[in-house]
Amino acid sequence: MSLLSTDITKLKRLSIKEVILSTPERIVKPIKRDIPPTAEEIAYSKLVEKYPLFLEVVEALDLVSMSTGLRVRRVETKPDKEKLLAFAKRIVKAEAIHSKEELIEIIKQGSKVSIERAERGFILMLEAGAFERLGDSYYLTGSTPF
Repeated sequence: MSLLSTDITKLKRLSIKEVILSTPERIVKPIKRDIPPTAEEIAYSKLVEKYPLFLEVVEALDLVSMSTGLRVRRVETKPDKEKLLAFAKRIVKAEAIHSKEELIEIIKQGSKVSIERAERGFILMLEAGAFERLGDSYYLTGSTPF
């Protein structure tokens, strides 16, 4: 029963004035990390790339993802570099010089696509390093242009 015998009026009262706040730590900005695209986002992006009118349908009907309930984001879809190089080696004659138009026609015939898709394929193959430039002409990388 010692607490009952203590006189609280004689004890020192606490005051907020005596409280000292510590200095705030520096604000840490969140790290922005790249989230790899999901299979749904890749499929959606390829579909929109192939059929641009599909994007208008999605906008008009306000379509969303079944899994998240949010609009599916478009991601950049680039083919694999090794696949591009293998395709270029398969359809383009080695040890020969070709003009840009010839290569686009070879890609068009070899993959049975439209001229626009063949031009896009040529640009992707050029970026992947499948062709080397020699003046206004191109030749297959790793071959001799004779």
